[in-house]
Amino acid sequence: MSFRWKVTFLRTTVRARPDPPTFRVFARKRFLTTMSLSEDKSYEAAVSTLNNLQTNARLLEVLRKSGNSMNYRSIPEMRRFVERIGYKVHEFNKLNAIHVAGTKGKGSTSAICDAILRNVQITENNITRPLKTGLFTSPHLIEVRERIRINGKPIEKHLFAKYFFEVWDALEKTKPESADEPDKPQYFRYLTLMAFHTFMREGVDVVLLEVGMGGQYDATSVIEKPTVCGITSLGFDHMPLLGKTLPEIAWHKAGIMKPGVPAFSVPQAEEAMPVLRERAKELNASSLVEISATEIAAMGNSQLGMSGSYQWVNAALAVALCKEWIAQRRSAGVQIVGGDDAVKNGLRNAKWPGRAQKFVASDYPSITWYLDGAHTKESMLVCADWFNDEYRETEAEGRHGEQVLLFNCTKGRDGLTLLKALVELHKSSVPFSRVVFCTNDSYRPGSGQTKMDQTNYTVLPDDELSIQKELADAWKTLIGSDTGVNGVVAEIEIQPSIEDAVESISRYYSKVQAVHPRVLVTGSLYLVGGLLTFLKADVS
Repeated sequence: MSFRWKVTFLRTTVRARPDPPTFRVFARKRFLTTMSLSEDKSYEAAVSTLNNLQTNARLLEVLRKSGNSMNYRSIPEMRRFVERIGYKVHEFNKLNAIHVAGTKGKGSTSAICDAILRNVQITENNITRPLKTGLFTSPHLIEVRERIRINGKPIEKHLFAKYFFEVWDALEKTKPESADEPDKPQYFRYLTLMAFHTFMREGVDVVLLEVGMGGQYDATSVIEKPTVCGITSLGFDHMPLLGKTLPEIAWHKAGIMKPGVPAFSVPQAEEAMPVLRERAKELNASSLVEISATEIAAMGNSQLGMSGSYQWVNAALAVALCKEWIAQRRSAGVQIVGGDDAVKNGLRNAKWPGRAQKFVASDYPSITWYLDGAHTKESMLVCADWFNDEYRETEAEGRHGEQVLLFNCTKGRDGLTLLKALVELHKSSVPFSRVVFCTNDSYRPGSGQTKMDQTNYTVLPDDELSIQKELADAWKTLIGSDTGVNGVVAEIEIQPSIEDAVESISRYYSKVQAVHPRVLVTGSLYLVGGLLTFLKADVS
C-alpha cells in the first residue's frame, strides 16, 4: 500500500466550543490581569474580551477528569449572574422558549423550528405580523455572532458589541466580595447570558434554545419554564462529563425537562427511553411524547431544505415542537395565525450550514465541497450514508469525478472509531483517491491571516501534528491490506493547515482538468468552519 506523508510543524488552534459545566475554580488570573474596561467597544474588542473567558487546555483536562463533581454549582451560579445583570430568572419565561437537548441533531432541529415559526403570524392590537424569533446555538462556524440570531440571521456586529458590553459593564459593577465567587462566567455561559439579554432587549416572541452540553447542568437550563422541550437522538459524546453509558447520558439530556412543561423525544435506543420516561416523572413534566415512525415517514411527503434523509427525524420533532408551541400560546390567549402552510414553507426553507451541506467556492470552482460536522460514531455513519447517496446521484447523472476525504477530529475523540465508517465506505462503494488529514487552522502559519473568532485557548499547541499522524495510522490500520472499491488505493497526506490542504488538493487536480473532485469534509465542526472561513463563505 502506498502512503505519502507531508508534514509541516506549527502551532494548532481551533474555534472555541461550549465550556464544560464546571463552575467555581476558575480564578481567571490571565483574564483579570490583562483585561480592563476600555473605550474600545467594537465587535473586535468584544470578541477579544470574550476569548479571554475561555478555559485553558490544562485546566480543562483536570475538569474532565473530575467528572460531575463540580456540576452542581452550575445553575445556582448562573442564576446569580442573571441577577447581577438586572434580571430575575422568571422574567425569561416571557421568551416562550423551545428548549432542545440531544447528542445529534439539536442544532438542526432548532433551526427547523426557527424556520417554521418565522412563517407563523401573531395578531396584536389588530395588527398581524410575523413572529419575531430568536435562535441560540453552538458552536459557530465562522463568526461568534452566528450563535445569536434574530429572525434567522446572525445579529449584526454592532448589536453583538452593544449587548456584549452591556452585560460586561453590568457584571463589572456587581463584582462579588468573595474570592470564591467568579466575577465573570466562562465563554459559553457568558454567551448564554448575553443571548438571554439580547432576546429580552430585542423583544422576540419565541426563542429556540439549543443546549450547549448535556442538559441538567447546562447554562441554558437556568430558564425555569420553557413552553416545550425536545430531545433529539442520543449517542456517545462528552463522556468524561456526561457518563460512559447511554442511560447516564440520557439522564443528563433529560435534565432540561421542567414541571408542567410538555416534552417530546425522537425514538431512542432501548436503554435510553426508559430513563427519559423516569426523568419526566421525576421532574414533573406534564407529558413526554415519543415521535412515532409514522410521523417520521410522513415527513417524506414534504420538501426539506436540508440534505440527508436523517434530517426527517429532526424535522418530525421540530414539527411536533412547533405545533405544541402554537397550541400552548393559543391556550394562553395569544392570537396565532399559521398552520400547515407555515410548516410546509418552513420545512422547505430550512437551512443549517455545516451539516450535509454542498458548497462551491468562487476561488475553486471545479471543486465541490461536501461538508458535515459529524463527530460521533453514530453521526459519522449517517454522514457516510449521505455522501454515498450524493455520490450515486452524481454518478448516475454522468458527472464523474474523484472523491477526496478531508478529515480531522479534536483531542479526546476516538479517530479509529470515527474513521471506521469512512473506511468501510471507501472499501464498499465510494472510493477515495486521496485522504488528507489536517488541523483546524484556516491559514498556514506566517501568512499573516488570522480570525479572532477562531481563537481557542482550550487546546494545547501540537507542533508535531500528533493527532493527524494518529489519524493517518488509524486509517492504515483499518484499511489493512484491502483497497477501495475498484482497487483504488488512497494517497495519504498530512497537512498543517486547511489552507495547505486546499492548495494541495487544488494543485493536484489542476493537472487533471477533466476530473472534478468531490471533497468530503468531516470529523469536526471546527474543521468545517475553518474551511468555510478560508473559502470566504458568507457568515449567514
